[in-house]
Amino acid sequence: MTISNRYLFRYFRNMKKVILILIVINYISCSSTKKADHKESKIKSTSTEYGVTTNYAIVNKDTISFNELRFYKINSALDSMKSMYIEYGTWNNISNGLHQENITRKIWKNIKLFENDEKFTIIADGKESINEYFTSLIVFDSNGNDCFEENHPLKDKIVELFSQKIKKNKNKRLNTIKF
Repeated sequence: MTISNRYLFRYFRNMKKVILILIVINYISCSSTKKADHKESKIKSTSTEYGVTTNYAIVNKDTISFNELRFYKINSALDSMKSMYIEYGTWNNISNGLHQENITRKIWKNIKLFENDEKFTIIADGKESINEYFTSLIVFDSNGNDCFEENHPLKDKIVELFSQKIKKNKNKRLNTIKF
């Protein structure tokens, strides 16, 4: 083996190690939060088609579940964000999209939905793909309870509220904000 071939051999052997290490680091860094699965029940009403989906996620080796209200007959996966912006103004925070990398979730905190003093946290998200097309909302009450749990006392009232708001704002256009 000549000197140049020996250096090339070492170079490629080291490159294989570097690539393997990068793959392992990438796997470990992405493994702290993973979407595990979901269960869905679709409901068709006279005004909108929606479903409450139970999502399961792995966070730090623990499986958690949360419910999401999805609307299907929409113009855009951003319709929930647009409706929230029209009704409640600018969001408080953003986060990586749960369903799609190029859609950023918007988070509104301390939002008063009804006449009482209770305030809610609302997360708007969505997905546009060949197989799925929806806009969604995740809602927590002031105690951190999932408002779309089957036995939550405000579940039906919140579903109806957002069904009306999504329908009302569906065809409105926004030129002043980029989602």
